[in-house]
Amino acid sequence: MNIANVTIWNAVKFAEQSRHLDQLARGDFEPIQTHLDRAFPNTDLPIRAIPFVQRYVAELAGLYSRPVVRRFFGTGLADPHWQKLQAAYTASQIDRALEKAEASLWTQNTVIAFAMPVTVGQVRLQTLLPWQIEEIQTDDPMRADDPATWTRLDAQVPIRVIHNQVAFGRLTLTRTTATREIDGRSEGIYAPDGSHPFGRVPVAVAYRIPPDAGRSLAAINEAVLNLQVSLSLQEADNELIIRNCAWPQKWIKNATLQQLVETISWGPDKLMALRGDGNPNSPPPELAVTQGQVPVSELVAFSEHKIRLYCAMLGLDPAAFLRVNTAVTAAARLFSAQDRAGVRNQILPVLAKFETDVLACVRECLELREPMRFPRDLAVTTAYQMAEPEPDPQSAAQALTAEIAVGVSSPVDPVMRRDGVSRTKALATVQQNLAESRALGLVAAVSVATAPAADGAPPQPRTPPPSPTLP
Repeated sequence: MNIANVTIWNAVKFAEQSRHLDQLARGDFEPIQTHLDRAFPNTDLPIRAIPFVQRYVAELAGLYSRPVVRRFFGTGLADPHWQKLQAAYTASQIDRALEKAEASLWTQNTVIAFAMPVTVGQVRLQTLLPWQIEEIQTDDPMRADDPATWTRLDAQVPIRVIHNQVAFGRLTLTRTTATREIDGRSEGIYAPDGSHPFGRVPVAVAYRIPPDAGRSLAAINEAVLNLQVSLSLQEADNELIIRNCAWPQKWIKNATLQQLVETISWGPDKLMALRGDGNPNSPPPELAVTQGQVPVSELVAFSEHKIRLYCAMLGLDPAAFLRVNTAVTAAARLFSAQDRAGVRNQILPVLAKFETDVLACVRECLELREPMRFPRDLAVTTAYQMAEPEPDPQSAAQALTAEIAVGVSSPVDPVMRRDGVSRTKALATVQQNLAESRALGLVAAVSVATAPAADGAPPQPRTPPPSPTLP
């Protein structure tokens, strides 16, 4: 809301929506009860868990669910440095933390991460979501989305667990200090006195969409939250409608004082006698049963319409959320996969920058206990291995064969994508498969051609070129 030249930010509502999205993405449907109480204050409706947010995240995320290939660069980067970084990433389960961050980006649009020391050669990459952020102070409001301008960050983190009840306290990061509360006392994260030598707020930030001017946090994906709440509330309301309208209603037409409902016996083996009031001109009483007409098909069609509408706006194929037993052509499946890949690929530049910023946090945290210093210009490139199912395997195999024949592709490339391994390992797999196929007679052995010799000498066998070696 804007008043004159001042923007009023509803921080409470923003934090609540962010927390609800986080819970729903993890399969916790407790927020639905809050929305039920607000929409139906006088009706007790059950929670109906429709996992739309989970399905949405599963449809778009997953870059870190398979092995990730990283290459580190830097001036004077030696093998010991590279081995230390690889060992630290493996021991610290960095990919698992980044997998959580990637999934949260699709719903939260902002993820903040920082590294906490564990032991020598191991750190913990902790992620913070918008609902955990209490305040971010910056010395340049025009660059509020740049963590280099941040002077202070306050966030909520767990400080105590008593009888399965989690209590939250404050985490504070500044350019010179880093502390958190544990059991009512303040403890330093990087040093006992709470100081750190980094000279900045030691965080890495990923924005899927840019924040508003002067804001350090982007707006959440409210459309996904709205559809999740709408589907759950409508399903609970539809169940109430069907339950109350589907039962047949018995009633007596032209009833007299002799027909006391409390004394009438109901049941399939009961005999019922309805007597009139003795006036021959009066119509006799009749028992009737009314069956309500519940528009079940219209209610279901309305829910499906909402899913199709929202999915179309989000750039996804509604067929992934509405499975039907109808034949789908390979071309339709291909277009669906292309639409999903187009939306998913938009996050790749964000994750590339996030990987570099996370590497800086990990490097700074490792150097607190490691005697080995890393290069200051350390950088990383990441290759994701996504195994997309082929809509038409036969056509895909023919296309790959043609690309290999003209040198556009290599048989090593699909093995890298399928197995999520480096190029060297993929080449070894291809060579082993070819050798086994030749041994079984499935593939003809490579014939050794003869080359004509000069000056009438007998022809000499042509030596096949050696197998390529890849770094």
